[in-house]
Amino acid sequence: MLRSNEDDTGFLERARQKLYARTVSIPEEHADLSPAGRRALPHAWQDEPLPVVHHRGRRKVRLAVAFLIVSIVFFLVAAGIAGYFFYFGGDTVSISRIDLAMQGPTTIAGGDTLPLSLTITNRNPAELQNATLEIDFPPGTRSATDVTQPYTHDVLQLGTLASGGSLDESVRAVLFGSVGQNLSIPVILTYGIPGSNATFVKKTSYTVSISSTPLSVSVDTLSETTAGAPLTLTLTVRSNTNVPLNNVVLNAALPFGFSVASSSLPMSGSSFLLGTFQPGASKTITLAGTLMGQDQTQSTFHFTVGTSNTPGDATMAVSYMTQDATVTIAAPFINTSIAVNGDSSGTETLSPNAAQSVSVSYTNTLSTTVTNPVISVALSGSAIDYNSVQTSNGFYDSTTHTITFSNTTDPSLSSLAPAASGQGSFTFNTLPASSYGASPSVTFTTSVSGTRVGQSNVPEQVTANQTQTLKVATAVMLSQDTLYASGPVANTGPVVPSAGQQTTYTIRLSAQDSGAPIAGGTATLTLPVYVSFTGKTSGSGSITYNSASRTVTWDAGDIPQGTTAQAYFQVAITPSTSQKGSAPALTSSGSFSAYDRFAGVQVSASANPATTAEVDYAPANQGGEVQ
Repeated sequence: MLRSNEDDTGFLERARQKLYARTVSIPEEHADLSPAGRRALPHAWQDEPLPVVHHRGRRKVRLAVAFLIVSIVFFLVAAGIAGYFFYFGGDTVSISRIDLAMQGPTTIAGGDTLPLSLTITNRNPAELQNATLEIDFPPGTRSATDVTQPYTHDVLQLGTLASGGSLDESVRAVLFGSVGQNLSIPVILTYGIPGSNATFVKKTSYTVSISSTPLSVSVDTLSETTAGAPLTLTLTVRSNTNVPLNNVVLNAALPFGFSVASSSLPMSGSSFLLGTFQPGASKTITLAGTLMGQDQTQSTFHFTVGTSNTPGDATMAVSYMTQDATVTIAAPFINTSIAVNGDSSGTETLSPNAAQSVSVSYTNTLSTTVTNPVISVALSGSAIDYNSVQTSNGFYDSTTHTITFSNTTDPSLSSLAPAASGQGSFTFNTLPASSYGASPSVTFTTSVSGTRVGQSNVPEQVTANQTQTLKVATAVMLSQDTLYASGPVANTGPVVPSAGQQTTYTIRLSAQDSGAPIAGGTATLTLPVYVSFTGKTSGSGSITYNSASRTVTWDAGDIPQGTTAQAYFQVAITPSTSQKGSAPALTSSGSFSAYDRFAGVQVSASANPATTAEVDYAPANQGGEVQ
């Protein structure tokens, strides 16, 4: 039975009394009120039983912690010892203790030689065995000792590099690239170590920047033209390097609407194969055509110069420079065209010391009438004989070298109705080739002016200009002379040819260039069946003989402006009795051809046969006839 609150209060009070009582009384035993078999519930103030501690399990935990600590310490000590031996002790070789230093210029002009110094230092405690250095150069690199040979890979056998030792190596290469291009040169060092068959590798690289291009291209053309009018572009490719460049290619990206009429060099698709360029050499290409388009349309030409991998390949392997030229199309109110000797393409090459006929055609392209039109053609150029200019329906002003067509000289020019046209003409002579320099040309600058009535019915003054330049070819002459007593080759036999007796003569070939420089000069002639080629030659160029066709070929090569090239070869003749009283021909007529570097055309000349009639010994009263 549970106690009531009063019982509890009494119990506490009795306990307090007992606590402070002076005498100790023995408490009475009370019967346990809890049911039999049940354990009495403790009071709140009774002491709780102490926890049971198992001392054997505690020892197991402490042993595991100690083992873990020992393991960590052992690992740290082992790692320290391994690191010490890896970096400071033993025979272990570390890549980080091999220095591979490279020194050289950081910028270089394209086509120049790159000097590169390499220093390999071994700071390992062991030697390096079978050390090999491999260097890879960018595509297009050439050998510094022979620029005709590619140089894209090199292997240097270094052998054994002792501990603490170093080796110095140097390489030289000719690099090419476009302006601003960064070229990377990878370097790989492979080596072995004592007691191991493994091969170890250390890599590095060197970067050099291209400061200038080895090839440049410039474009000279009009900044504005009219739709359908002839347009000429002059392209100049120049070598800026001090080594020869092979397989030079000029690629042309032509705008839509441009039609090629002609070019001074043949095109391979849209490219020009320019071959080999010697240091400082240049080539000029003339590209002519017409450009179509709407008024104020801007058309851009792109020209890229570079090199290909093989001759005859128009695919560019390395490009060095791109030059653009922008031409604006303007609609002319009076369309003019000039035809020289009947050719209106604007690409005709004029002959020196010859009469030239020029016609100027004009058409009103407006939908309104143009009043008082004036068409003027100004002449300029070193190849014109200005005193020879004549015109039938215009006026020539000798002070300004201008021919003017207007209503004062041609009444039909009082006004030009829409689509109306007309024509003026004049003539002039070109000077002899010996009278001008290396760049003979004739330039026509056409100016058109007039008054038209606009939509507001207010008169408007309109003008237009157009320029056309024609080149004048050089003049070459070929001659054949028969020599006996003079010349570099000694001759034998009767001075006057005699039937049945052999006489040798020297044939002298002379090619004279009066104007611009020429290239690839070649002369050919044939020998009669009764004349034989002895094989003795002299002079400039080279002379070859084809016995099957009996053709003598003289390769004269390049001939500078205003100079004469000469070559000699010996022939032998044994006259027949049927030739008595005649002066036999020793050669056929000769022909000569060469390439005019300035005009961009082939020039030619011919020469009369060489005979025994005119010989340098000049026999009196005999005339070189066979006796």
